Amino acid sequence: MSESVQVWQISLEVSEETLQAYENCLSVDERSRADRFHFPADRRRFIVSRGTLRHLLSRQFGRSPKDIEFCYGEYGKPSIVLDSESHCNFHFNVSHSGELALCALGGQARVGVDIEKLKPIQRLDSMMERCLSKKELDQVNNEPEPTHAFLQRWTCKEAYLKAIGLGLSQSMQTVEVEITPFKLVSVPKDCADGWQLHPIEVPEGYVSALVTEGNNSVTFDRWQHELLSKDD
Repeated sequence: MSESVQVWQISLEVSEETLQAYENCLSVDERSRADRFHFPADRRRFIVSRGTLRHLLSRQFGRSPKDIEFCYGEYGKPSIVLDSESHCNFHFNVSHSGELALCALGGQARVGVDIEKLKPIQRLDSMMERCLSKKELDQVNNEPEPTHAFLQRWTCKEAYLKAIGLGLSQSMQTVEVEITPFKLVSVPKDCADGWQLHPIEVPEGYVSALVTEGNNSVTFDRWQHELLSKDD
């Protein structure tokens, strides 16, 4: 397995034939989750992001995408089950928003990734009060585009909290970040040091961030849906 953290950018717009191919490799539980989405577009995005994750993991482990088995931690973070008695210590994380997804494959290093599509936020001021430190709030309020500035910080905090396995069960105010340059300023006291914050280049209209454990190098690539037939 590669020592680098791999980050894959995934388009969620696919043909009906490709969508069906991804759905075919999902577990019964995942298909049930997909069917609970009210809007067809949301169902499609879930299926494509989850199906692509299975194909990426299948290449790491030499298994069919449909044979990848997951279990879930206390706060919903998935991990891979190798057999009925053991879990695999291979770390990964997925985030999607709009028509894009990001998948980070960390191997032995814990990782967290987040992507957000830029759009107006209702009650932005109250949301910033809940999520930002006093210093961050002052910085965002001085930016010409506060929504963009806020979501930049949101993705950094979310990526970190996902990496440590707590997600939004932990207050975002427990994490403070700098954007220029990208770095974690402070994190919860009971969480280990050694985390790195990375910017990720995504198309205009999106913001994103990656957090990795240790000083691993990071590689970026775009997933080609045409490759999925090679994994079956």
